[in-house]
Amino acid sequence: MFSETQIGARLAQIFNLTGKTAVVTGSAQGLGRETARLLAEAGANVVIADLNPNAASATAADIEASGGIAMPCQVDVADEASVKALFAVVDAKFGGVNILINNAAHRSKAEFFEMSVEQWDQMQNVTLRGTFLCCREAITRMKAKSSGGSIVNISSVGALRPTLWGVNAHYDAAKAGVDSITRSLASEFAVDGIRVNSILPGGMASEGGKNIGATFTIRGPIVGAGRIPMGRMADPIEVAQSVFFLASAAASYVTGQVIAADGGFTVS
Repeated sequence: MFSETQIGARLAQIFNLTGKTAVVTGSAQGLGRETARLLAEAGANVVIADLNPNAASATAADIEASGGIAMPCQVDVADEASVKALFAVVDAKFGGVNILINNAAHRSKAEFFEMSVEQWDQMQNVTLRGTFLCCREAITRMKAKSSGGSIVNISSVGALRPTLWGVNAHYDAAKAGVDSITRSLASEFAVDGIRVNSILPGGMASEGGKNIGATFTIRGPIVGAGRIPMGRMADPIEVAQSVFFLASAAASYVTGQVIAADGGFTVS
């Protein structure tokens, strides 16, 4: 049996991110914020990339107050110039990127028969185009340095199974696209030591989830009795821990995977 010291040393080796730089999009609140905090706790330099500059600054300040290293940066992930500017700032401050968490998404809901083309396009632009743009900038840098890297795309169980009726068609389609990008990039860039995976939350007790429930009549499989075997929605930190695993060396042989963190919804 290993001693506590030996166990601690082994875990520190696997999960230590000291010297790594992580860009986390949409990290001013919710899952992104919890993920950024975990990465910082493990020693990573964390870039709080968010459309809301004030909230990004508050999250970065909170991390630094706890002893971590964090830099806020405003970004519109749907805009190519904005994404390029983000990674240029990261280059200047930290010399590159080792970890990318594509968490930013457009989470607004719209009833199917009332959904405008503009609402459909906005969802695809932020969620799908944003993932593409950020992956392209990160992989370009990872390849240039020949040091590998890890990308974790935040998808949704809605990419695999219907969750909410009526309000999620654009969201589910965009997230399915994110999973397709995950598989394609994982296959192409594994030779460069770059791992790409998706995490699929199954619903979280976060700010975004609460706002949706207050605005729309929520109906569909995921709110049906017994459909989440664990009997509750996830706390964002629980999903963030799965994201952290994929970002770390503990998942060094895991790539191209689409992993649900959903309390059992997809198997119920």
